[in-house]
Amino acid sequence: MSDQRYYWAGGGGLPINGIDVPDKALVEMVSLYDRKRYRIIVELPADLGEQMQKRYRVGGKIDQRNWLYFGLAPGGYYEVLLKADKLVVKPDLLINRGIAVEVDDDWRDKMIPISKQYDASLAEFENKYGELYKKHPIPTGMEWAPIMDAYRAKQPKTDQHPLN
Repeated sequence: MSDQRYYWAGGGGLPINGIDVPDKALVEMVSLYDRKRYRIIVELPADLGEQMQKRYRVGGKIDQRNWLYFGLAPGGYYEVLLKADKLVVKPDLLINRGIAVEVDDDWRDKMIPISKQYDASLAEFENKYGELYKKHPIPTGMEWAPIMDAYRAKQPKTDQHPLN
């Protein structure tokens, strides 16, 4: 059996220095694979600000998990992770996961279908990955959870030396 490698992308945000940490987030993303718009509604932990302030020494570098990362996979599976700024503190911390809600009330989508709004992006995506997806079906929905858990389990544990 050959090793299967999966990749999915998400988006981050901006540093929140001096800004109150929210207690929930609402994010909309378009899945080029599904050709659907999804809404992620997430209750964030009450101690998120404290978690984001923890600093660690890794080798000669000081780093902290101060970036919220929102990832969306085919079938609406999402994860919200707390990631390190310089990417040396590992593992990423899972904040929340689930199945996003398919958005059917977006005014843009009612006027212009997603396939038209993202015409160039969809064409590029199809050219790059279309044949690959036909040959190698990918997981959808909650099938992603054990894959992502295994990914995090393989990350080195570098958060051994907290500074505060």
